Amino acid sequence: MADPTLTGRMLILLGDGASPEVFSYPCGASTRSVTYTNNTGEEVTLDCDDPLDTPAAVQRWSESQDTQMSISGRVATESLAMWRSWADAGTAKNVRIQWDHEAGDGGGYHELPAILQSLEMGVEGKATATFSATIVAAGKRTWTDAS
Repeated sequence: MADPTLTGRMLILLGDGASPEVFSYPCGASTRSVTYTNNTGEEVTLDCDDPLDTPAAVQRWSESQDTQMSISGRVATESLAMWRSWADAGTAKNVRIQWDHEAGDGGGYHELPAILQSLEMGVEGKATATFSATIVAAGKRTWTDAS
């Protein structure tokens, strides 16, 4: 059996809203994660031939999709104004979840509008400030293969 080729080359990039839009990694961030969710509906259906004695079956289908991202790290002055203005605006901005590989290795990115749902910043003692941000989808995600 061959060993897998593991990767850590995932970035969450934030758009600047300009035209053409520029996406960049928030300075100071060190941890990032993404959760893709398929929200399901379900119905319990009885067996048509033997509805009383055969156990009912649960049928499920996908009703919607959701994406949630988390970014955390140290507060960098280069990103402070961006975090503050996004938190104050409460509006969506375009976000990319980038897998930095060639297309043949699964590379490319999801792009979607997203809202900064929560932002926590803090300092303990004389340490440097930390931040933790939760970003949630505000629309459909689309995939683009790496070029």
